Parts: sequence; structure tokens; C-alpha cells
Amino acid sequence: MDYAAEIEQIAAEAHRRSAMLMDEIDEINRQTALRAEQFAVEAGQRLRELAEQETADDEAETAEPQPDQGGEDPAHEVASVTAVHTPPSRPVAFVPDPNMTPEQQRQAEIRAAVARARAAREARSTVAPSDGDYDSESEYYRRSTWLD
Repeated sequence: MDYAAEIEQIAAEAHRRSAMLMDEIDEINRQTALRAEQFAVEAGQRLRELAEQETADDEAETAEPQPDQGGEDPAHEVASVTAVHTPPSRPVAFVPDPNMTPEQQRQAEIRAAVARARAAREARSTVAPSDGDYDSESEYYRRSTWLD
């Protein structure tokens, strides 16, 4: 029996199998990258649509009401309606810039998502006591999250 030839054969077979596995991994990574790009494009489109819809909704809410025949100043009415319907400060949805590279768009989307998550977390950082006994120390221990 020639052990050296058998060892070389086993090594060659292991090398061939590892090369096949590396090719499969490369193909999977390529497909994953393509799907990630497609997802980013679709997400950007959905974000644009949502931003446009949100803008349209905001414009519809702050639209100038029909002036009555009453004696009040119409400019005063518009100012009061606008002041009432002003949404609270919240992070603005990301709208991609066509001049950005895909990597810059991806980074900007990530920054926008982090800002939205931070705003949501800060909005829920404290919980009001439910037993009617207000104590500032107990509020600290009743926080909904310890990440702040």
C-alpha cells in the first residue's frame, strides 16, 4: 500500500470540496448582495411614497379654511389652525438624494432609522405611576427601559 499517494488523493479531494464550498459561499454572498440592493431600492421607494403621503396629509390638515362671513380676521384663523395642527417634533423620513451614491444612501437611511429609534425610545423613557402616589424616586425605578 502506498500511503503517500493515498494521502495526496485525500488532500486533493478535500481541496476540491473546499473549493466547491467556497464557490457556493461566493454565490450566496453575491445573491445576498443583490437582494440587499433590491430591498434598499424598494425601501427607498416606500419611504419616498410615505414621505409624499405624509406631506400631502400635513398639507390637507393645514389647508386654509373657507373664511366665514363673520367679523374675525381670516389671517388670525389660519394662524390658529396652523398652530393647532403643527405636529410634534419628530425625525423626518429619509428622502434619498439622486446625487448620492448607493453607499451614501444606505448610510443616510441607517442614520435616519437610528434617529427614529432614539426618538421613540426617548418618548417612552419614563412611565407615570399608576397607583396615584407620585414619587420621583419610584418613577426612576418604573422606567420602561434601562437603555437611557
